[in-house]
Amino acid sequence: MKKYLLVILAAVLGLVSCHKQPETKPEEGKYIDITGVTLEGTELSLSELVGQSDYVLLDFWASWCGPCRRFIPVLRDFYARFGGERLQILSCSVDKDEAAWREALNEEQLPWPQMRQDAEHECADQYEVQFIPHIVLIDREGKIIGVNLEEPEIEEILIGE
Repeated sequence: MKKYLLVILAAVLGLVSCHKQPETKPEEGKYIDITGVTLEGTELSLSELVGQSDYVLLDFWASWCGPCRRFIPVLRDFYARFGGERLQILSCSVDKDEAAWREALNEEQLPWPQMRQDAEHECADQYEVQFIPHIVLIDREGKIIGVNLEEPEIEEILIGE
């Protein structure tokens, strides 16, 4: 029995130690610039949006993720009410299947910038994304205001000031 427990413990520790850590760590509260690939096949970086509005909401999602798809109407509402000078949204898909991502975007018709990670652009790793949807709210100066905030918390921030 002890041998069995030791084997399980070793396996668990091995899995934990194999967890890929991001290549860089953000300064306290500072965003990490990430670059992904757009529908058109060009690169898009988070830094292109930070500073262009009061806030950037970075949304990690996937076409196959039910909770992510159910959060899209909330994002649409925020974008309709606050989009422009107050808020930019950048959605970064973690889909491995590019065709599924493209199909989801065709279905959803999202009006804000979209990108996806691929083998050369591992965006989610940089933000230590463990589950999706994963939301990061960044202010005009590049400071991370919150991670995985609830809808009322995001709305309160966007309405404030």
